[in-house]
Amino acid sequence: MSARDVAGKPLLTKYNFARKVKNVSDLRCILEIGEQMDYTERIQAAIDFIESHLETEITPSKVASVAGFSEYHFHRIFQTMLGESVADYMRKRRLSEAARMLKQTAANIREIAFKSQFETQESFTRSFKKMFGVSPLQYRKGGNLISSYHKKKVDQDMMKHLQEGLTLQPRFEHKEKDLAIGMADSDAEGSFKQFEQLWNIFQDRMHEIENVKPGYALGICMASHPDIIIKSDTTFVYAAALPVSKIERVPPDMVVIEIPSGDYAVFTHKGSLDNLPHTVNYVWGTWIPKNMEKYQHADGPDFELYDSRFEPQTRSGEIDIYIPVTRSDTKI
Repeated sequence: MSARDVAGKPLLTKYNFARKVKNVSDLRCILEIGEQMDYTERIQAAIDFIESHLETEITPSKVASVAGFSEYHFHRIFQTMLGESVADYMRKRRLSEAARMLKQTAANIREIAFKSQFETQESFTRSFKKMFGVSPLQYRKGGNLISSYHKKKVDQDMMKHLQEGLTLQPRFEHKEKDLAIGMADSDAEGSFKQFEQLWNIFQDRMHEIENVKPGYALGICMASHPDIIIKSDTTFVYAAALPVSKIERVPPDMVVIEIPSGDYAVFTHKGSLDNLPHTVNYVWGTWIPKNMEKYQHADGPDFELYDSRFEPQTRSGEIDIYIPVTRSDTKI
């Protein structure tokens, strides 16, 4: 019950894509482009062009021309397929690359700001802090604190997954406090193979846990845990766990995790477990940065919920991803 890097790159046909368009006006705009065009490949060409020009000035009209669209059609197609505007994608990718340079190079912040196409260091600092919650200087001193918020490059696998393999807009739930017992270890971003290894070990020992709540299992991500040592080059703690009604005995080499009550944004991943990284990248790289003015990531662990909709033998089905949030304007 984890995820691995994705192999294979099936394309989204114009007919599959058309079924995802939400209204007739959008569909008409897309069909006007031409009967035989592959939208996924053309949007990917635009993304590749953006990626090769993150440190140079480019205009949306130039990007649209690379994809072979009018600027008007390009913006609508890009937004529909990726769930964000061209400008937002470029800004978040540049800021993520800036975060990488802050960590991996000795370049000063002013130089990084200019490379990232900001006119002043002050405007760069404001945008960086808005996306990541800390200033560039704080990030450079603090290490990997915000690695989850990095915007990953979108590829054809992820575009297909955005159209078919997850709910782009979450539902919101209030959950009461939950207790769980499981096996945990410290991990780094993208350690999906390590997650799966942990689940394989845990499955052989699930029977040792008492007072289990039936029907579901939890994959829990935490900033830290008092019983787990954070190893070097790791940034968080991951636990494979079962929910319990009460704690009477904790099996050897297992830990207790408390999930506090609160409000959660819930995304549903659909399909192969191998594509779960795409869902995670969308949640942290697109939805959370895009909605930070309305929602803040709350204290507490994030978790995956595996129930009867997921089939462990085929490693496929539906998985709910719970992200704790607070909303600033109105009650969720």
